[in-house]
Amino acid sequence: MDIAGLVVSGVSALGTLVQAFYSAKSSNQKISKREITKAENRASKPLIIGAKQVGDVIDQELLLALSREIEDHHKALVNAFYNSELTVSEKEIIVESARIQICKFLCEVKNFNNDQLPTERLKKLWESNRCRT
Repeated sequence: MDIAGLVVSGVSALGTLVQAFYSAKSSNQKISKREITKAENRASKPLIIGAKQVGDVIDQELLLALSREIEDHHKALVNAFYNSELTVSEKEIIVESARIQICKFLCEVKNFNNDQLPTERLKKLWESNRCRT
């Protein structure tokens, strides 16, 4: 169940970073270091709520693969946010890739869970990232 908890917390943290980017962009500001640190802390601590349901429906090997993909996107986002040489458009491409990864994970959960997301957090991630089946 720990891997499931880390995957759920990782995808949640990824969602936090995606939302932080769009909030900062709409107000013509940079993403605060505090937001990045908050997301990093969230990603490093397994979430309990939702982990059991996700762990029950998704195979451990698939969870490990998804965890690696989520971690790669997380690192890419943080690096992009700190890289002052990247344009906003270049950062948007990286953010969009992370958003797609969030939706991919959520689609996997729905796929193995009778087309349902087991927690409110995951449902909100689905909505806020404009995921579709």
